Formats: sequence, C-alpha cells, structure tokens
Amino acid sequence: MSKIISVSDEVYNKLKMLKKEESYTVLIKDLLKKRTNKEEILKFAGKGGLDEKEAGTLKKEWKKWSEKYA
Repeated sequence: MSKIISVSDEVYNKLKMLKKEESYTVLIKDLLKKRTNKEEILKFAGKGGLDEKEAGTLKKEWKKWSEKYA
C-alpha cells in the first residue's frame, strides 16, 4: 500500500538529486536506516567500542599531555 506525502520544493529537489535511478521509497528507507543506526552514531560520537580500561588509559595520557602542553 502506498501513501501520498507532501514536502517542500527544497526537500523535493534534494531528494531528486540523491535518488538517481532508485525509487523514492528505496532512497527514503536508506536515509532512515542511516539516521537510526544508533551503534554507528554512538561510535562516531565517541561513546561506543571503548572499555573502562582503555578509557582510564586515555584519561591518564590526556592528563599528562595537557599538563605538558596546555
């Protein structure tokens, strides 16, 4: 089942440029998938993939560096 949605001309033009040969449905699904990829966003934001030991080591090294150079 399909639905009709309205978007501004600006948004439409941006979507049109991004879509290339794929359908708008596929494009929007891909954009939503990227937008809701929480793990990737958290890694990018520096809140994932780092255990407590690594964090402690980084804190110590950062403190040494900042005392020397900052």
